[in-house]
Amino acid sequence: MTKERTVIVGAGMAGLTAAAYLIREGHHVLLLDKNDRIGGLLDTFEQDGFYFDAGPRAFVNSGMVKPILKDLGISWDFRKNTISIGIEDEMVYVDSMDALAEYESMLKRLFPESTDDIEKMIALIRKLSDYTKVLYQFDNPNFVDLTSDKKFIFTELIPWTIKLLLTLRKFDRYKLPMEEALARITDNQSLTDIVTQLFFRETPTYFALGYFYVYLDYFYPKNGTIALPTILHEKIVDSGNEIKLNTHIVKVDPAKAEVIDADGDRYHYDHLVWAADLKTLYRITDTNGLDAKTERSIATEAEKILAAKGAESNFMMFIGVDRPLSYFQERCSEHMFYSPSRQGLGETNRSQRQDLLDNFENKDEADVWKWIDEYCRLNSYEVSIPGMRDAALTPEGQTGLMISCLFDYNIVKKIEEAGWLEAFKQRMEDNIITLFSETIYKGLEEDVLFKFSSTPLTIEKIAGSSEGAIIGWTFEEEIPVENNLQDIPKSVYTSIPDVYKAGQWSYAPSGVPIAMLTGWHAAQKIIKKSGK
Repeated sequence: MTKERTVIVGAGMAGLTAAAYLIREGHHVLLLDKNDRIGGLLDTFEQDGFYFDAGPRAFVNSGMVKPILKDLGISWDFRKNTISIGIEDEMVYVDSMDALAEYESMLKRLFPESTDDIEKMIALIRKLSDYTKVLYQFDNPNFVDLTSDKKFIFTELIPWTIKLLLTLRKFDRYKLPMEEALARITDNQSLTDIVTQLFFRETPTYFALGYFYVYLDYFYPKNGTIALPTILHEKIVDSGNEIKLNTHIVKVDPAKAEVIDADGDRYHYDHLVWAADLKTLYRITDTNGLDAKTERSIATEAEKILAAKGAESNFMMFIGVDRPLSYFQERCSEHMFYSPSRQGLGETNRSQRQDLLDNFENKDEADVWKWIDEYCRLNSYEVSIPGMRDAALTPEGQTGLMISCLFDYNIVKKIEEAGWLEAFKQRMEDNIITLFSETIYKGLEEDVLFKFSSTPLTIEKIAGSSEGAIIGWTFEEEIPVENNLQDIPKSVYTSIPDVYKAGQWSYAPSGVPIAMLTGWHAAQKIIKKSGK
């Protein structure tokens, strides 16, 4: 058994996955995290008997999450997570690809002037969803034992592999921003906005418009999203390896192969997996003592990483409501994307947002609130109701809701600097409750037991994620890491000797499946390098 020691910084899904695989191969692992809990962006917490998820509201399997857990010998109870898409008083339940026809009909009823454009748009969504289906057709072969089923290999897996390679080429044709792709189909800006404002600005077309199939791939763990990091944590602890929380790493010294925490404690490593904020890694890495060529390579990487920025973050409100689950079950699914207005954000999220960023210091407080009011009115929201998946997560006869929307970190930062942060949170909460009270949940405001919210600054503070980002890098600028599916195995390398990266910042676009996959890849590189 190897005596080599791997230090992993970051106890989110990437770090936990890397640790579990390294431990299985006999490596000694020390997992460090700056917070007092594991999970990173993932958490499920309790408030007055209501349970809420902070971070992803559910998971996409992507042929990876469940197979990784199974490969590690972990089983868990998963609940269904049906997606519904609502616009004003229209609702579509996405329980099969047949729902795409219902979605088309809904759009035609809402935008009768753009019937031909909608047909073209739906044709593109169907094509890209079919491509996405190829990706998810089988569980990732890295996590499945295929040696006992040679018939499957030759009759299904090999033909699928060929089809997959062709699909990846087709995806390359649709890497342009979703807004640009739809502008070639329609000049109806409201229609374009309603379809795209569920996603981060300038999301690649193949990802955004192929996402309809992904809606079918969602699942929710019993006891909340924290269940996934918890079961990985238990496996690591049971193996006798150490997880040290409340440990803030402030320096990486690759010449000495050690990391140093805020208390001055030093941790030697043979291999280091950085599964935390990537900008932080390059800010705190001391290159003294390294050869000149390596120093230059690290400096080049650092310049690119530090100049880039994260994608939009989100504003999330947590609400306890004195209404039974049955009330909400009659109106939507347990996980809904809802647009109260068909108008779409339009220039509110383009020229007006940019003007606010560029000229914030010259704006009156009233100007800022006016923009926020309009942004809330025209936005789209993600609504999650944990109790509709697992009744144990909410008091009997009552319901906990999470309602969130994408929001620009830099605007919230300017609001904080102006001293208006608490007023901002109150304004957002009031706007959202009023909006939902007037639309899908009539009179909701009368039955609110409590409410509170988190902002991009909350995410930055708790998770340590630059710009409060929840999926890593923005698509509006050149992405500083690998972003081609076939290059995911390379995404874990850095120029820093014996240091690998994993998690949402290592590849784009990212999420829990990619975080876990990059954690696995980092572990495999270390296992191979150490001769195991």
